[in-house]
Amino acid sequence: MRLRPSMRENFRYILVHIVPDTTYESRDIYRAVAESVVSLYGDHIAALLWPSVMQVYGSYGIIRCRRGLEKNLETALCAVTQIQGVPAGIHPLRTSGTIRTLVEKIPKNPDKRSGKAVISGTQCGVWISKRGRIDLKEKGIYHEIPRYITEEDTEDLYYDE
Repeated sequence: MRLRPSMRENFRYILVHIVPDTTYESRDIYRAVAESVVSLYGDHIAALLWPSVMQVYGSYGIIRCRRGLEKNLETALCAVTQIQGVPAGIHPLRTSGTIRTLVEKIPKNPDKRSGKAVISGTQCGVWISKRGRIDLKEKGIYHEIPRYITEEDTEDLYYDE
């Protein structure tokens, strides 16, 4: 039998960014967070916090804790120095009462800039990665068609953001 909403446990969800931008499994993040909470606050507060990694989206994640103790968890997240023995940091970005609002706040393509360009009279979408790689896609009637350009074309490429 389900409990009434007024009798259920209330949780808060924290959107975090994991640096460096590599993908980790949720259990590795959980171990790092649990170790940080226990070292900062001890077993009693760790049991009250009840931290849990709900979802991981690349270098972003959503971590759950009990309502009223989210500041303690944010402090413990800032104290994480390594994940799986690799130097890493966890930065809390936003706190919410629902997962859905945090999922909406996750950047879609944080490492790419986008714009539009005209090549040979055809308008194309441009995506530029941090490393300088340029992807072009021409919009067709049914799908996007990848375009390939040479180094000479990149010199003449003007794009607006």
